Amino acid sequence: MIDHQPAERTWLRSAAVWGLWLAVLALAAVVCYVIWLRAFFEIYYVWLNLGDAARLAYELTMVALTVGMVTWIAVGEPYLAAGARAQRLVRRFAYVAVPLLIAGAVGLVIPLL
Repeated sequence: MIDHQPAERTWLRSAAVWGLWLAVLALAAVVCYVIWLRAFFEIYYVWLNLGDAARLAYELTMVALTVGMVTWIAVGEPYLAAGARAQRLVRRFAYVAVPLLIAGAVGLVIPLL
């Protein structure tokens, strides 16, 4: 079925998708590189005290976290665009953003323990 929507509605929908996708990008960057950076530092250097292996474990964990973040963001954009076409953009945004918020909350608690 061909989607015959006015150009204005299509432009607004695209702007909403990209705006929410940029919000997911910013949220993922803060969660990964601010919150979990500190949390993993706390885990590897304070709790586990792995000695010289702590740096390798820390760096490998950050690489894995970066790959996961890039994958989450790459999958998030088409998922949000499909949600906009189905009139479910906000719900889809919540499905993408809430796990990041939960991960951020857990990462904030870890250094406090």
